[in-house]
Amino acid sequence: MNNFFDTLRKLGPARLSVMGAVVLGLLIFFIFVSMQVTSPNMKILYRDLPTEDASSISAKLEELKIQYEVSGDGTRIMVSDKDVGRARMALAQEGLPNGGSLGYELFDKQSSFGTTNFVQNITQVRAMEGELARTISSLESIKSARVHLVLPQRELFSRESRPASASVFLHLRGAAQLDKEQIAGIQSLIASAVPDLKSKNVSIVDSAGNLLARGGEDESQLASDKNEEVRRKYEQRMTQTIEDLVGRTVGYGKVRANVVADMNFDQITQNEEIYDPQGQVVRSTQTVEDKNTETQADSNNVSVEKNLPGGNSDLLGQGGPTSASNRNEETTNFEINKTVRSMVRESGQVQKMSVAVLVDGTYTTDKEGKKTYQPRTKEELDRLTALVSSAIGVDTKRGDKIEVVNMQFVEVDTTPETDNTIMGFEKSDLLDAAEILTVAIMIILVVLLVLQPMVGRLLATEGGKSDEEGGFDEQGLLPSMQQNPALTGPSMSSSGQDGGGFAVQELIADEDMINVQKVEGRVKASSLKKVEDIITAYPEETVSVLRGWMTQES
Repeated sequence: MNNFFDTLRKLGPARLSVMGAVVLGLLIFFIFVSMQVTSPNMKILYRDLPTEDASSISAKLEELKIQYEVSGDGTRIMVSDKDVGRARMALAQEGLPNGGSLGYELFDKQSSFGTTNFVQNITQVRAMEGELARTISSLESIKSARVHLVLPQRELFSRESRPASASVFLHLRGAAQLDKEQIAGIQSLIASAVPDLKSKNVSIVDSAGNLLARGGEDESQLASDKNEEVRRKYEQRMTQTIEDLVGRTVGYGKVRANVVADMNFDQITQNEEIYDPQGQVVRSTQTVEDKNTETQADSNNVSVEKNLPGGNSDLLGQGGPTSASNRNEETTNFEINKTVRSMVRESGQVQKMSVAVLVDGTYTTDKEGKKTYQPRTKEELDRLTALVSSAIGVDTKRGDKIEVVNMQFVEVDTTPETDNTIMGFEKSDLLDAAEILTVAIMIILVVLLVLQPMVGRLLATEGGKSDEEGGFDEQGLLPSMQQNPALTGPSMSSSGQDGGGFAVQELIADEDMINVQKVEGRVKASSLKKVEDIITAYPEETVSVLRGWMTQES
């Protein structure tokens, strides 16, 4: 024990301070490493939680005695990776998270005994609102939703009933946007789940106050929206056609097109009757023939014989003039060739179209790898213009316009996103393994580079001091050259250089003492070179040292 304290005193305050700092640093390092290794790996249980859900989940986790962490804003809860499955199953039994709204579990928590009809109706409406809000919130682009239903009750002895209506509030994720199909899908979803509710009576508003769907839209508004959708799809189809066609020539990603179409959605019904005089056909013919003969009697020959009974009455009228007439009438009916047309012109006829096409130039790479931009020639642009005009049916007679412009595009990094897994392992698992490996390497380096040299120096210092006090020991250690009188011999007078012996003495004294009996194997060439240099510089002192050693050995 005394030797230990003596060793500490011999080290001095400076060395003790350095050793204390190193030991303290190593202690802190090992404590940090142990905490990192033993601390549980926390993973996200739920994120983007409403305040009500976060509070309920925290209380349930405390009841289950599951360690958890809550983020600063209180919308994210993290638990240990080994407790994720157990926590989610336990929370699912309690209906958590519920998006901040309750569904049909309201009836489970409410006693039906003594409940009025009014309360039952309110509870039913609340349950339907909660279930619809949960369903809508499960959509990818929607963070949360709230639904308000208005279900009028038909009064007693009332002949008229008011229609049901609904209003929906949507909180979208980030910069997400809903298109017409998605909005119509939400309207249809709500209308199908609520009795006597029509899709046109569902209004939708987002978190920015934008009206996505207007409730109570009439048929004209719906038709207008449909026409706008038809025009937009036509423009998109023409744009895609241009980019696909031109992209095969100039390269994909180096062409952008925009088409604006002016369409007529008027529905026209046209009826026509066309007669062809050259194509007449006899339908029927009617002929009428009339013959008439008339003889006038002679009124001057009047006698008693003609007036007597039994007289010859045939004699009356004879001798007068006779007249005859013929009439022929023919009627022909013709059937005229007639064409009847009834045409209905569908809406969505293109009246005018404007097309703008932007293409990138070409790039050349020199020997140094530097890219140089070169614009396209007018001949190339003219060929592209003709190609686009033929592809989408540009008609200059109706006022269509087309412009193909060459401009340099800004380079955009199109590197695809890398997979989170590396060689089938999750990134988090690889990071944990890398952390453990790094800690192990640092521990090995600290042991090899800090602890081992420190212990070796302490042992060497203690051994050197014992040799200086006792000279040669039973192991045959080399004594300090400070006690050898041969180093202070005639070299001082013969060489004429003061302090030559002391220089050799100091040079040898600085070296660590070694045990000659333990030296085995080969010796470094640098060590031999140092000995040769000393012998060459101080030959007389070297001879004196060797004589002293020989005398002591004998």
